[in-house]
Amino acid sequence: SKAQEKLSSNNGSTLHGIGTAASINTDAAMDEITDTVNELSLNAKEWRPNVGFAPTPTNNKSTHPTSYSSDAAASTTADDVSSQQAAGVAVNGTHFFGSAAHSSQSNSWEGGHHHHHHTSAAQAAPRTQTTTPSYHYQQTNNNSNRQPRATLRNTLSLPSDEYHHYRELTLQSQAEMVPNDERHKEVPASFCRAYCLDDHPNNTNNNANTTTRSSFGYPTRLFRVTSTSDGNLYCLRRMDSIRCVSHKIVQTVMHQWLSNPSGRDKTTASSSGGFDHPGIVRWYKCFISQRAVFFIHNYHAGAVTFKERFFNTPRGENGVPLPESFIWSCLTQLVSAIAAVHGSNLAVRTLQLNHILCTQEGSSTIKSNAGPFGLPRIRLRINCVGIVDILEFEARKTLEELQRDDMRSLGCILLSMTTGSEITVNDIYRGNNTQQQGQILVPYFDFVRQNYSRELFVLIHSLLNPGVPPQTIRGVASSMAMRAFEELDEAHACIDNMDGSLMGIY
Repeated sequence: SKAQEKLSSNNGSTLHGIGTAASINTDAAMDEITDTVNELSLNAKEWRPNVGFAPTPTNNKSTHPTSYSSDAAASTTADDVSSQQAAGVAVNGTHFFGSAAHSSQSNSWEGGHHHHHHTSAAQAAPRTQTTTPSYHYQQTNNNSNRQPRATLRNTLSLPSDEYHHYRELTLQSQAEMVPNDERHKEVPASFCRAYCLDDHPNNTNNNANTTTRSSFGYPTRLFRVTSTSDGNLYCLRRMDSIRCVSHKIVQTVMHQWLSNPSGRDKTTASSSGGFDHPGIVRWYKCFISQRAVFFIHNYHAGAVTFKERFFNTPRGENGVPLPESFIWSCLTQLVSAIAAVHGSNLAVRTLQLNHILCTQEGSSTIKSNAGPFGLPRIRLRINCVGIVDILEFEARKTLEELQRDDMRSLGCILLSMTTGSEITVNDIYRGNNTQQQGQILVPYFDFVRQNYSRELFVLIHSLLNPGVPPQTIRGVASSMAMRAFEELDEAHACIDNMDGSLMGIY
């Protein structure tokens, strides 16, 4: 029995020793992983458009308290290491980093204890290219020594619905097509990280031969792209089979739109020039390449057309009439945008339900973001400005006729929102005489008169009455001046809600 007790004691001590050794090895491995992660974080470099990787900021270490001397020493070591392994190489506007810019005997992203041999980009190993913009970099910020502010875990102060809403928008703006997708060839070389916006979320077919025909009548592709020159996101619209557009026409129309400093204040020009208004999707450029015409507009994550949002039902039926307070909110935003365009001696020409983008103001489940009848507060932006001016340049009407067409289109949009049926200008006025136009409008007018206020009915009737020219945009704005205060109050409520969320983060 004593022998058995001794044997058992020896086995127990042996197992305890093995367990202790395994624990020591595990702790050592975890420490090594932690050191590697910390070293990667310290060696991270900031990338700037057209500049490459930013130099490591030099801070005055004498200003740090003595309790942080160890951190300062670690930072100094990391700066010495990163100066050897993180400097980027810029080739033709494309920036290469990591293994693309350096070749070494060990992993270039690991600790800097090995000597790195610098080579040219052409002689380097497989390249990794990026045009990811740095959100900490602004050209107007001259304080280069300011460190990026870390907001890790501070998003916990956001309401859960708000966090998931904006997280979803971020994921949408980062989606990309697979590298072997043939549609990459349709994007000019000055853009990268393309994603086709024509794809339905549930559509897994990446066939490059399937093109959509837009309302403009030409085969069209719509991409979200990243510019290699400034790193910003843009909406790239490609139109093929267009033969009536020349470089001279493009330059003429671009000068008309982009020479206006701003749609809000003509005395103050924006930083990059061009027509700018919060109710207009900003148009930046048009050019001809690859036997196609390209239009560059601003990109708004999560935006859908007004038609998709309120008039597309699962069975293809008509939508439902919208609440009057919601209609006045939408009308206020549209009138503001149209007034800015007409005030610049231009015409919108794209006032249609499928050319008006809707973006939701925050999560609709938040009470302060909910509009009337549970509808979310939305922002409206008129899209595709400048496209019709280029495509129909040869058959261009007078400015007065085009602006009258805009007001007719505005009346059709209001009639669609009040009746729940999509109604266009062509449905009423094209190919019909005055008597026929009146017969088409009578049932719609009766419905609006019975279900909405007299103020709204009078406004719609003044815009669509066949025998009388429509009101000008100034007349419409004057008749609904009091409604603008309600929209202003709602806008301030959204701003207050967002300010509260941002204060919790920072």
